[in-house]
Amino acid sequence: MALSLRETRAVTGLVEVLYDFLPGSGNAAWTGHVNFGTVAAKVGLGDFWPGGSKRPAINALLTGALEHRRSLFQALILELVRCGIAYREKQGKPITAKEIDTLNGLIYEVGFKFPELWDKTFRDSLKQSTAERVQEHLEQAVAEQQEISSQEKRSQELRSLKEEFLLLCADNDRNRAGLALEKLLNRLFMIYELNPRPAFRVLGEQIDGSFLLEGEVYLVEAKWEKDALPEAPLLVFRGKIEGKSTFTRGVFIALNDVSPNARQAITQGKSPSFFVMNGYDLMMVLSESISLPEFLKRRIRLLGEEGLVCIAFPEMQARYPISC
Repeated sequence: MALSLRETRAVTGLVEVLYDFLPGSGNAAWTGHVNFGTVAAKVGLGDFWPGGSKRPAINALLTGALEHRRSLFQALILELVRCGIAYREKQGKPITAKEIDTLNGLIYEVGFKFPELWDKTFRDSLKQSTAERVQEHLEQAVAEQQEISSQEKRSQELRSLKEEFLLLCADNDRNRAGLALEKLLNRLFMIYELNPRPAFRVLGEQIDGSFLLEGEVYLVEAKWEKDALPEAPLLVFRGKIEGKSTFTRGVFIALNDVSPNARQAITQGKSPSFFVMNGYDLMMVLSESISLPEFLKRRIRLLGEEGLVCIAFPEMQARYPISC
């Protein structure tokens, strides 16, 4: 089918863009030599390459492909670009993003859009020299290796904390275990770079600690009692939070959880400003089933959306199986 006037004009533009991508001819004896004719033959369009003067020959190749073997047009263009990248690099004149953008526009005028040529990563790579790309990839590889090393170090530190926590669970001196727990939690917050503050006093109140998450301050209270906590300690903690600011929130770490009555009472009459983290939650963090920041963000979301002070870890995971 003969090309429309619009397509004919687009082909003329394509010829100009592609002209410098490859040589028009070469000695047949040159091993591995690539030119417009060899590319045409490779994709099954060799009979449309007439040779001779370069511009008319490219025009004949593109026109023949579009009029008679339109299904091979994409293969032809992509192979010309692929081979052109290597050729132009050797010439010291790399193909530019502007040339690819012009090429894409002209291809669109003849009814095509090739995702490979619109790929942002590919187009961005054309804005850099080979040396710049190599340097960028090197820096990325170094950063990835540093991240891996950082993760490995974090895992080692978490394993150490977990072993220490299990030893504390068996300690008969609960006061000693409780004091050791505060230090353990502070180190846990430090591992995740949550800028923890150790225990401090303010206006006659004892605060077990605090940390920062996404710019927000959270007070910490930690209790390791033999039984589930009653309502009273939760009310005291709520008062500490409310006495600070309207935006202060908290995390009450009750290793043996809180009683059912306390769960119900703490949400009556006032909006909850903290949530409870129990021993099972802490073990999941120390076991790397979930990162501490991810755990905190999920619990904050449940507190903000549903006012949930307490929720079992499996239920939390079921509600938010992906990153919040």
